[in-house]
Amino acid sequence: MANSNSKPTGVDRISNLPDSLLCHILSFLTTKEAVVTSILSNRWKTLWTLVPKLDFDSYQFKEISYSDEEQSPNQFNRYGFTFAHIVSRVWALRNRNNAYPLKQFRLYWHSDSDPIQVETWVHAALSHELEELELHICFPELFNFPSALFNYAKTLVVLNLMGNNVYVNPPSSALLGFPSLKTLHLENVWYAKPDSFSRFLSCCPVLQDLTLHLQTYTYDVLKIIVPTLKRLHLDFHNSAYQYNKFEINTPALEYLCFSGYVIEHVLLGNLSNLVEADIEVDYDDIKDYGNMIMDFIKQLSNVKSLHLDSDLTQCLCKATKFDLPMFHNLAFLNFDVGACLWHVLPHLLHLAPNLAVIVFEKEEYMGFYVCDEEDTSIIERMFNEEVPICISTHLKTFHFKGFEGSTYELKFVGHILKMARFLKTMTVSSANIHSEEKFRVLKELLMLPRESRTCQIAFS
Repeated sequence: MANSNSKPTGVDRISNLPDSLLCHILSFLTTKEAVVTSILSNRWKTLWTLVPKLDFDSYQFKEISYSDEEQSPNQFNRYGFTFAHIVSRVWALRNRNNAYPLKQFRLYWHSDSDPIQVETWVHAALSHELEELELHICFPELFNFPSALFNYAKTLVVLNLMGNNVYVNPPSSALLGFPSLKTLHLENVWYAKPDSFSRFLSCCPVLQDLTLHLQTYTYDVLKIIVPTLKRLHLDFHNSAYQYNKFEINTPALEYLCFSGYVIEHVLLGNLSNLVEADIEVDYDDIKDYGNMIMDFIKQLSNVKSLHLDSDLTQCLCKATKFDLPMFHNLAFLNFDVGACLWHVLPHLLHLAPNLAVIVFEKEEYMGFYVCDEEDTSIIERMFNEEVPICISTHLKTFHFKGFEGSTYELKFVGHILKMARFLKTMTVSSANIHSEEKFRVLKELLMLPRESRTCQIAFS
């Protein structure tokens, strides 16, 4: 019989795994973390060089700095190695060990970037069968994104280009470019000519997902014409006055996320396949801005799921006309509460007869708003004069976020429960009510009459 006090013999199960599986595990680490595993044993000494991914972040290498007073900001250790030296050394070691073809290359260089080094590394990465390229570079001067890269990045599927002073001048021929690119992220990129951005997109014939953070576009017209595009994320903060016309022609688009300032001339084109739209606008009290928002929302009438932020609803209150079309396909509405919610709400509900899910989200900074007598009368008229057909015949889920237990909120919820014949779930959420008050509010909610016999009330 074995001695019960003897210690079990340790078994290194991980090291017995095949190289391909170990490399897959290491691919979830940054290159710096993967290199550290080389000290484990002879087996692991060069294993990291076989990982088909290189991931460098200059901030990580600054962590090994031992004295800020004894070295320049661009040096990371006592030997005076710069970030560029470390990256180049890793490249050399990887090439010497006949590594697998590189699939992912990520480079975050936050200061004192060297454009020659960056171009060299990008060329080296694309000489493999690279599928993902992510560059987040801060250059002291303009960096010309190498036009030659449009010639041979044939296997690239994902391209993220971020930073400042990155200058793009794509080729004029659509035959060059990125024939396999499906995901493109452009943030704070400069464009050489008025048509440079359009030419960039024409180099991506199978593009499906585009994210555009625009702060440096200085031309009159911005066009996004991509027949294959399915997802579009637009961030136009601080760029509103730099272009006069915005045009989208993306007939295959299924998801649109817009954040920023809305200009007067916006043409969204054919959005017949649009499923979901998430709209967050910058607030402005200039004349006609509410009408500009109204004209923007009109073009989303085919959408099935719609999220409107509080600034947008507040801008709609200032519109001199409320002439939105019917939203027959709309089944989900997330409505962030603005200071004049009740002036907009009845109109929207009457225009969406097939709404099945409604989410009201009253953000914390709106907590100062107090419903006055006029707002209360609007609530009463909305339910007593002509109940929106979506509430009486289609509504199944209602969620009130940011609920504070006020009289007008309870009255509003009560009307929903009383009128919604097919309601299944009423959820009320609040982060600002203490436990005793929650018990009182829940008790009042449970006492409210319900038209739907299957409706369940949840309070959190």
